[in-house]
This record gives sequence, C-alpha cells and structure tokens, in this order.
Amino acid sequence: MTTNLGQIYDELLFRAGKDLRGGYITPDDFNRGIKIVNQRYLNTLVDNFEKDREITSDLQPFIKTLGSPQYPALSFTPVLAGRPERGGYADIPADIWYEASSSYLEILNNNCSYETNYRSIEFVSQHQFDARMRSSIISPVDNPQENDPMLVTRNNQYFIYPYMTRISFTYIREPIQPVFDYDIINGIPVYLPPGSVHTTGPNLGDPSLSVEFEYPESCLDHLTDLIKSYIGIGNENQWNIQTQMPSKV
Repeated sequence: MTTNLGQIYDELLFRAGKDLRGGYITPDDFNRGIKIVNQRYLNTLVDNFEKDREITSDLQPFIKTLGSPQYPALSFTPVLAGRPERGGYADIPADIWYEASSSYLEILNNNCSYETNYRSIEFVSQHQFDARMRSSIISPVDNPQENDPMLVTRNNQYFIYPYMTRISFTYIREPIQPVFDYDIINGIPVYLPPGSVHTTGPNLGDPSLSVEFEYPESCLDHLTDLIKSYIGIGNENQWNIQTQMPSKV
C-alpha cells in the first residue's frame, strides 16, 4: 500500500508524542516542514551523486533528459547567423536543480553511407571559457572545435560554442512541491488525497490541492523523521521563549 501525506502526518503526530498535539503540529506547520524537507532531501541525494557518480533509485525519478522520447531536445538560436564559432544560446530549463551531462549526435561519413555517434559536451565556468578565447568580448573561440563543443552559463542562459541547433541534455530536475490539503471535521484535520473534494468549510465542493511526495516509498520513513526534526526544533525554540525567566536585578 502506498503511503500518502495523510499517513505521514498521522505518523508524525505519533512520533512527536500526543503532548505536542495541542496546536503545535498544525497542518500549516506540516506544510512548511514538507516543503523544506522536500528540497533538503534532494540536496542530500545530489551530494551523494557528486560523491559516488551513481544514480540511486531514490534519485531516479528526478532525472530528466531533453532529447529523449518524452521531451524535446534543448534548441539553440545562433548568436550570429552563418558564424557557428560565435555560438548559440538557449533558455535554461525552468525546472533544473542540478546540471548533469549533455551530448550531441555526431554524423560521420562512411563510404556511401553514414554512422552516428553521441559525443559529450563540456560544461565550463565563465573564467574557464574566457581562458580559451583570445578576447572574451570580440575574438572568436580558439577551442573548442566542432568535435569538442563547450557549454557555459551566462546571463541566465546557456551558450554553446560552436553553434549547434540542438543537443541532448540530462539533468536533475526540481522536485514537485508536496501539499497537504485538508478539511476540519470535528476539530481534527482530515487529509484530502489528490482527486477528492472538500466536503465542508468555505471550499465546499472544490477539488483537493494535495500533491504527494515524488520520492519512492522506501524514502518516506526517513522523510518523516526529517520532518519531525525540523518541526521539533521550532517547537523547542517556542517553548524556550515561553519559559524564559526574567533576569534578576
């Protein structure tokens, strides 16, 4: 059975202890917690990826390839028509979280036929790019050549040298933000799964706005602990403030 946000919320209340039910772990607290944990956990997966260069099952749902059967390739506009050495530019995907790799399809002549081969494209920083140019403003690129392309980020866009019409681009995308939508029934928040409707309150009849975590089922127990820790720190701070003794004079 797939665990949903309603079950995670109930489990969170249980782990936190019933003494914290009295207004501390509210649905609003929970929504703030799942938003922060959703992003922090992906950062943890990215850190592990950088260390081991291995795509785990936890990270797999967030791998996206432009140029695959599901998504069109990343397309570029030439900086100067007829001058491929001047490069091309494309908008950075709006949902990108972490750059991974890119490649292009090389077509090679083979007698009266042709062969294809995927070649990688090098990501470089701006200072690395400038070091490969005679001048960073007006001169053409010394390197790369057509068989050694280079990609650099500038002014919130990708620039590729030399110009190519389109490339395959694989990256880790941003996770969809989970949302815990609910009705208050007999004073208790009741989770509304995606596809359900509000049965009470000012939103009566409106569809639920709930969005589930995208992480695999195996991650949810750990996510629950992270949410508990995040909310628990806030509760502790509130408690300390409420019970501080005034300084003696």
